[in-house]
Amino acid sequence: MPEQRPENLLESLLRTGKEIILRPQCFFQNMPVLGGYTQPLLFATAVFIVILLYNMLLLGTGLPFPNGKEVRGESMKDILYRVPVLFVLWVTGLFIGATILHGSFRLLKGSAPYQATFKIFAYSSVANMLTLVPLVGQYISTVYAFVLIMLGGKLVHGLSSPKAIAAPLLPALVLWLVLLAMVYTGIIPLEKI
Repeated sequence: MPEQRPENLLESLLRTGKEIILRPQCFFQNMPVLGGYTQPLLFATAVFIVILLYNMLLLGTGLPFPNGKEVRGESMKDILYRVPVLFVLWVTGLFIGATILHGSFRLLKGSAPYQATFKIFAYSSVANMLTLVPLVGQYISTVYAFVLIMLGGKLVHGLSSPKAIAAPLLPALVLWLVLLAMVYTGIIPLEKI
């Protein structure tokens, strides 16, 4: 996504989202590995805002959320107070997630710099839009994010398909092994999980 003037920002974000969704291979093949964090951060912020506005609309109308859950006792004011914290957590999560993913890519001999991994992770956030699909959106979103990250690993980091598939799974596997070890040793009682 090239640097844009402010009046072209919305159009650029929409074009980028469309390309990632409809032609992810082409997008990642043509994505510059360097060039700053501004554009991917703006894109991920736009995803955050769309999801936030949709959830606020549901809250305001009293309709159930896409996962079928209803929120009781929450006011629009309560949600608005949380927006800055949620946004900071979103951005922090992008950097932490990209750092973990980059370690996984590097462990599997990925060749691109951290900035490229951050871009893969930030642009893959478009998959979160699928959480808006009722009942199954959160599952579709997870699978599509995995596919986008795998494509990014293959096309940007130059990994083979098996390594590109393993890269996003490796951190999850390590986390599960640590959790199992903590349960096995009694640090975390099984009843607490």
